[in-house]
Amino acid sequence: MVDRGRVTVGKRRRRSRKKFIGRTILFLLFVAIGIGIYAAGKSLLGTVSASGSDLIVTEVATFASAAKEKEIPKEFNGMTRKVAYLTFDDGPSKYSNDMMDLLKQHDIKATYFMLGDNMNTYPDAVKRMVEEGHYPGLHSMTHDFNKLYKSGGSGNFIKEFQEAQGIVENLTGFKPTLIRAPYGSAPQIGESFRKDIADAGFKMWDWTLDSLDWKFIGQPNRILEQIKGTLTADVEVILLHDRQQTLEALPSIIEYIQSKGYEFEVYDPNAHFVCNFHHDKRL
Repeated sequence: MVDRGRVTVGKRRRRSRKKFIGRTILFLLFVAIGIGIYAAGKSLLGTVSASGSDLIVTEVATFASAAKEKEIPKEFNGMTRKVAYLTFDDGPSKYSNDMMDLLKQHDIKATYFMLGDNMNTYPDAVKRMVEEGHYPGLHSMTHDFNKLYKSGGSGNFIKEFQEAQGIVENLTGFKPTLIRAPYGSAPQIGESFRKDIADAGFKMWDWTLDSLDWKFIGQPNRILEQIKGTLTADVEVILLHDRQQTLEALPSIIEYIQSKGYEFEVYDPNAHFVCNFHHDKRL
């Protein structure tokens, strides 16, 4: 006679054994999958350093390429984009803070071309320019035509700009590379002279529109009329000076330029474009 109790117990033991084996196989399968995912993820993220905490970045070229010079966009939403750069020579001066107050009211950043001796006299104005987003360009130390251009070479010129560059860097920590030659780059700066400037690491801007503000002393309306008669290009680099008559004319100048559909911009080293009388692409 078959003992039904023993048969039942045997069946239960076989079922338990099968369940155990199945669970073990399933567990090992999950472990294998987990190891595979970890290995794949590790290869994607990079190589773990010896400390086990840092990832080594192996591809940075795409980020570096973003810093290359780019052209100014000529169109926006299908319309020609008009840009004006307000540039002020010969500062800083006792008018600089009032001028920056006015620019700040209109949310405009300007490009300054400063003289070394004036920067030493008004160091706080230089610091404020950089803090508020204006570009602190260079305009030599002395503005002396004979010293800069009559020596027979570029040595004095470059030395003065390097000295002015050092003043800005010492005051602000920023090392500017954009310069403006006193009296403009033509005709006194020839091809070999320009090569020396480029080799020294400088870019050079002249201007597209001369406001003649330097000669309209006490006549701010004449400055505005000069700009009205010569504002024509889609991109204008406007020559102004850090002087009283310019400060007085500035509100009307801003209003007029905006009324003609221009946006104001500040010089950006990463979006440099050629603006010298020789059309020298090195500068």
